[in-house]
Amino acid sequence: MSARLLIVEDDETVAKSMAAKLLDEGYAVDVAHDGEEGLGMILEGDYQLILTDVSMPVMSGIEMMTRAQAQKGQLKCVMVGGMAPSPMPAGMAHATFLQRPVSMPAVIAAVKAHLAG
Repeated sequence: MSARLLIVEDDETVAKSMAAKLLDEGYAVDVAHDGEEGLGMILEGDYQLILTDVSMPVMSGIEMMTRAQAQKGQLKCVMVGGMAPSPMPAGMAHATFLQRPVSMPAVIAAVKAHLAG
């Protein structure tokens, strides 16, 4: 059975592109388009990894992950954004941060590394 991933990305074009590439890699992929939707999906679903944008309308990726982890415990996470939060919020030190522009090979490598570890 393949790992189930959640992509949380407000840019629909980016979300579709990431989802297509990760599906090609054999992962099961769901997509949310803002942090609030993503939080609901995380709390109701069983995801092996969350791939999220940092800056989104409604709720940031950091706030979404902080709230999700408060209820579900530590979650594997890859965050994508223009700048890494400094300092990384407590409880997020294990997350991988990829700076935009990011290549799909870098995203896939980060996903594989988290799932292997």
